[in-house]
Amino acid sequence: MKFNFSLDGVRINSEWFEYQKRKSNVYQKIGYKGLNLYFQLFKFRLHKQNDEHVFITSLGLLRKECGYPTQEVFELLKKLKSAKVIRMLNISRWDYLIDSDGKYKDNNLLVIAADDPVPLGEKEKNYIYIDFGLFELYREKGLNERYYPLYCLIKKWSGNKEGKSWMSVDKMARILDYDKDTVHRMIYKLNSEYLLCSVRKKSQNRNAYYFEHYILDSVKDYERFKEKFKDKCDKLIKNRLL
Repeated sequence: MKFNFSLDGVRINSEWFEYQKRKSNVYQKIGYKGLNLYFQLFKFRLHKQNDEHVFITSLGLLRKECGYPTQEVFELLKKLKSAKVIRMLNISRWDYLIDSDGKYKDNNLLVIAADDPVPLGEKEKNYIYIDFGLFELYREKGLNERYYPLYCLIKKWSGNKEGKSWMSVDKMARILDYDKDTVHRMIYKLNSEYLLCSVRKKSQNRNAYYFEHYILDSVKDYERFKEKFKDKCDKLIKNRLL
C-alpha cells in the first residue's frame, strides 16, 4: 500500500542549498536520498500537534515509500537528525531499533518532528515551496529523486521579480555534488518534458553566453507553462544549446 501526502506542499529553508566554501550546507550533509526521505515523511504527518510537523511511521513504511533498503533508511534518518532536519521524539538511542541478532526492527513506531520547520502560512523569500503534486508529475515522467534538489536550487535562485535563475551549471554541480555532465543531462531532460525552460543569452560585457532558467513550480500550471515556453524548450533541445 502506498500513502498519499498529507499536505499539498511544504516550505523548506532555502539556506539548506546555500553555497558555502568552507563547510557543507544542509543538503550536502543529507544528499538527494536524505532530502527525498524527508519529503516522504509528509505522507505520515499528523495534524494539530504541538510541533509544526510531527510524523508517525516506521523503518518498514519508509522503506516501502522510498524503495531504499532498511539499513539505508536507518542511516539516512541518522543523517537527517545530525543535520538538525529532524528530531526523534520516542527514541533516544539508535540501537533501540536493532535487535539482539543485529536485525532492524522494521515495525517499531517512530515519532519524528521536523527540527527546522517553516510555518505553513509563511511566504518569505528565504523559503522554498515544495509542491508535492509537482514531484509526483516528475515521477510520472520518469524523473527520479535526483531531480528534487536541482528543482530546489533553481527555485531558490528564481526568487526575484523576473522569476528566473542565472546560476551556471558549474555552480549547480558544485552545490549539489553532482557531475557537471549529469546536471547538463538533467537540464535537457527537464526542458524536454517542459518542466524547465532554459534560454540562452549573450553577455553584454564579453563574447560569452549565459542561461536564464524558468522553473515550473506548480503542477496546476503545467499546461500554461508548456504553452508559454514550448518553442524555447524545443529550440534548446534541437540545437543542443546548453
